[in-house]
Amino acid sequence: MSTFLCRRILPILVAVLLPCVTAMAQAPVYPCRVKAEYPHDPDTFTQGLFFLDGNLFESSGGFGKSFLAVVELTTGKRLRTRAIDAKHFAEGIAPYQNTLFLLTWRSGIGFIHSLTDLTPLDSFAYRVPDEHTEGWGLTFDGSRFILSSGADNLHFHQPEDFSPTGAVQVHDGNTPVRQLNELECMEDLVLANIWKQDRIAVIDPADGSVTAWIDLSPLRKRIAPQSGVANGIAYNNATGRLFVTGKNWDKLFEIEVDPAWQKPLPDGE
Repeated sequence: MSTFLCRRILPILVAVLLPCVTAMAQAPVYPCRVKAEYPHDPDTFTQGLFFLDGNLFESSGGFGKSFLAVVELTTGKRLRTRAIDAKHFAEGIAPYQNTLFLLTWRSGIGFIHSLTDLTPLDSFAYRVPDEHTEGWGLTFDGSRFILSSGADNLHFHQPEDFSPTGAVQVHDGNTPVRQLNELECMEDLVLANIWKQDRIAVIDPADGSVTAWIDLSPLRKRIAPQSGVANGIAYNNATGRLFVTGKNWDKLFEIEVDPAWQKPLPDGE
């Protein structure tokens, strides 16, 4: 190619490719390390998960199959179970005061249950009229509920009446991060499962930026081959313990990630 053509074409290539390179910028990836593993009911299609008072609270989805359960961590045994009306598909859950808030998938309605015995107490609307937001993941950061809808946004809601207070788009560099699923707050960050992916997005809810990824793929070799997608994150703020599981997984794991949050763990760790 002649020098003349190079001078003409090179600026054009730079102008075309540079935005693409910028858009591909990614947050660092950190592999998880297993600290402990526990049995998990493989018949549970895990939608929501949180840890409270020494036990796990879990929701399982499916029309005609949905339920809430209080689960003993060490044995995976259900201590209490509450079936959900067959017309509703259970999704994310989060605690608030002495209650548990439960989303359903497409109905626009959520339900409030007693934390003590899972008795249904009330219902609430999670979207405003003329919107089509679905209910996927739910967590509570101490002052507001945070909801995911399978898109690339986190939605914020008042705890008193679940009225919306805003939203933020989640992005890794310039790339929107879609299919946000189960959510969990970890101090001032939000952890989010990504539907059909074995990784967790670590999100700054102030601006929606993904600051890191947690790679869950090492767990695949420790679960049954028929296990579904990773889904279910529970964080114990008092102890810093982080638990993960998935849909129809036969195990639940306590994991840790390199505390430096600067580089991946060495090979073999």
